[in-house]
Amino acid sequence: MTAFQPGERYSATAGADLTGKKYHLVKLDASGKVVLATAATDAILGVLDNAPVAGRTADVVLLNGAGTFKVKLAANTAKDAYLTTNGSGQAVVASTGGHRVIGRLVRAGSAGAIGEYIKLNEKF
Repeated sequence: MTAFQPGERYSATAGADLTGKKYHLVKLDASGKVVLATAATDAILGVLDNAPVAGRTADVVLLNGAGTFKVKLAANTAKDAYLTTNGSGQAVVASTGGHRVIGRLVRAGSAGAIGEYIKLNEKF
C-alpha cells in the first residue's frame, strides 16, 4: 500500500545520525530514508525540522508550499540570494548548471546563522 502525507511536511526514518543538523537541507536515500543533501544537483526534499539519530523519525519541511522557513547558512549571504546546498547540507548561493534551488533569502545572513527563506522549488 502506498502512503500519503498531506500538507507541507514529510516524516520518514533518518538514514544517518542527524543530531545537530536541524535546519540543514535533506534528501531521501535509495531506501527512502532521510539523509543530508550533499550536492546542489541532489533531489533536495526540504529542510530538517528536528535532529534525530539514525532510525528515528526525521521531520522535514518540504520545498513546495507557501510561506517561509529557516535554513542554516554556510557563508555570508546577501538578501534575495537564491539558495541550494553545499556538501554539508548547509545553504549556499545557487548558480546555473542544474542546481536545485530551495528558495530566496529574505534578509542578508552571516556564516553559521539561521536564515529565513521564501520557499521556491526550481532548478537553475
